[in-house]
This record gives sequence, C-alpha cells and structure tokens, in this order.
Amino acid sequence: MNLNDLLQGLDLNTLLPVALCCIGILLFGGVIGFVMQFLGVGIQIIGTLLDVVISVITGGPIAWCGCLVMIFGCAGCSFIVLLLASVLPNCGTPLQTNLCRLFGY
Repeated sequence: MNLNDLLQGLDLNTLLPVALCCIGILLFGGVIGFVMQFLGVGIQIIGTLLDVVISVITGGPIAWCGCLVMIFGCAGCSFIVLLLASVLPNCGTPLQTNLCRLFGY
C-alpha cells in the first residue's frame, strides 16, 4: 500500500469532524490551562491566609492571648465611643443624662 492509495481512501466527511474535534480539544485545553493558573493563585492566597489564622489559633494560649486582649480592647473602645456619640447630643435638652455633668454641660 502506498501513499496515493491511503490518500484516496480518506473521506472528507469523516476527516473534517475529526480535525474540528482535535482543534476544539487543543483550544479548550489551552483555555483550561490558562484559567487554572489564576485559580491556583487564588487558592494559594486563601491557603496562606488560613495558614496564618490556624498558626495563631494553634500557637497555644500564651501566643495569641495578646491578640485576643487587643481585639477586646478595640471593641470596648468602640463601644464607649458609640455610647458617647449617642448621649452627648442630648446634653442641654430635657433628655440629658448624668453623663452630661461629667463633660460640664
């Protein structure tokens, strides 16, 4: 069997779908490969953040106790500022509280 016989045996009706499938697989594979790089970076960022959180939590009670005190301290200061911001506008009105005397109203 020579090359001429092989080329005559090819049918264009079967060759075209096979070629289109091969081109589609190459294009789809290229797109998937490109997208997977971005997904890999995103998953790596999430993994790094989880690693930091887990290392803080599993560091023992002494290692993250200062962080917990700082978080509660910030929350307490925020609560006091919110309380003062809601009470001080009422000073000098009939709705004033005893807290206004502390600030000289």
